[in-house]
Amino acid sequence: METWRHDLFSLALFIRICEARSITRAAEQMNVATSAVSRRVALLEDEAGLPLLIRKPHGVEPTTAGLLVLRYARDVMHLGRQLDSALDDHRSGASGHIRVYASSSVLVECLAAHLSQFGREYPRIKLDLEERPSADTLEALHRRQADIGVVVAGSEMGGLSSFAYASDSLAVALPKAHRLAGSDHLRFSELFDDDHIALEPGTAVHRLLAEKSRAYQPGPRIRVQVRSFEVMCQMIGQGLGIGILPRRAVGPLAAALGLTLVALDEPWAERKFVICVQSPDHLSASADRLISFLRDQVRTAPEA
Repeated sequence: METWRHDLFSLALFIRICEARSITRAAEQMNVATSAVSRRVALLEDEAGLPLLIRKPHGVEPTTAGLLVLRYARDVMHLGRQLDSALDDHRSGASGHIRVYASSSVLVECLAAHLSQFGREYPRIKLDLEERPSADTLEALHRRQADIGVVVAGSEMGGLSSFAYASDSLAVALPKAHRLAGSDHLRFSELFDDDHIALEPGTAVHRLLAEKSRAYQPGPRIRVQVRSFEVMCQMIGQGLGIGILPRRAVGPLAAALGLTLVALDEPWAERKFVICVQSPDHLSASADRLISFLRDQVRTAPEA
């Protein structure tokens, strides 16, 4: 038996005929000539190999086979409407899949909260999030393992495009009993008498401090390198050293561990976050929607 071939318009006509119980009325409602409708019905019946309509003096009724075709036609039309809706969503960015890589600083500072809000507003967009150092994030973008990266500005972009996002400032984390804990602000050079707890290489904070330390001889003494803000703050709280961290990102953690945060009085202590992509012209609608959403959150956020 040959595969039954049909088109959506013929199925729509058949549905209308069965609902109106009249070929003439269906033709009028669909703005098609009655003869053209009759030809399409004849083609459907020829493909089905069975009569689909019973002709009566005052109209038509579907046969048993016609009822099967009617149910099938309604299912097909419903799937067609779902496809149209899904494509509309995809074009508008209301659904999709986005791979996001971001540094710890920006995640703790603001990105995690913004992504959570985005997920609530657009539940049909799947977000895959990876917390990675800035260098790894940029590498993932170059390798197309990520759609969007969010890093600290100043990293070598290597041809990537970027958009301004948020900002933060660095502060010195000290035990409350430390001799410098009562200061309003501190210069970098005032911190060299103490041991330092530092983040591991590859992080934006480590790269920045390593670069700035080269201007001093001797520079800060690194006692321990750790992988997270939490471990860093815990070691500072135990008196093993002091550290330089993003102020707002570690504020709640520092307060919980009894640390004092003092502003770092250096022009480079104010850091900018940027959203990076391979090319703005090749963004999916959903990725473009996320970037607009993130930037809107910063523009509309109240002043701290």
